[in-house]
Amino acid sequence: MRREEYLTSSPEETKKIAEKLALTLHGGELILAYGDLGCGKTAFCQGIGKALGVKRVINSPTFNLIKVYRGEKLSLYHVDCYRLENSPEEQKEIGLEEVVSDPNIITYVEWPDYGPKFLLEQQGVIRLTITYLGQENRKIVIEDERF
Repeated sequence: MRREEYLTSSPEETKKIAEKLALTLHGGELILAYGDLGCGKTAFCQGIGKALGVKRVINSPTFNLIKVYRGEKLSLYHVDCYRLENSPEEQKEIGLEEVVSDPNIITYVEWPDYGPKFLLEQQGVIRLTITYLGQENRKIVIEDERF
């Protein structure tokens, strides 16, 4: 496993770190994003999307649960499981089993602890933890189980 830590002081810096990670993605990766509300999980996903060539605006899928973006070669599935914390039936019905590990898709999941349990049991995932340090400052830890 490879572990990297970064300190950022702006959303733009967070996105640049995400773009760097995106250069290592080939398809089929699962990224589990942890952090409090407003810490920058969606900004990180925006950076990944930019690197993948997504042209649309990437915003939080909280109310939709899943948003799909087409990149130049791969699709990005942006999943937000926050609303599923107390909804075990919905956890089963969101259909991620067919998406995870698809070689044409990068799956980015915010609040994975609230989602379907199989997400947490996957091997070779990328775990992203963003910690709010005050104002615009964040600590980003990437634990990449692919290595």
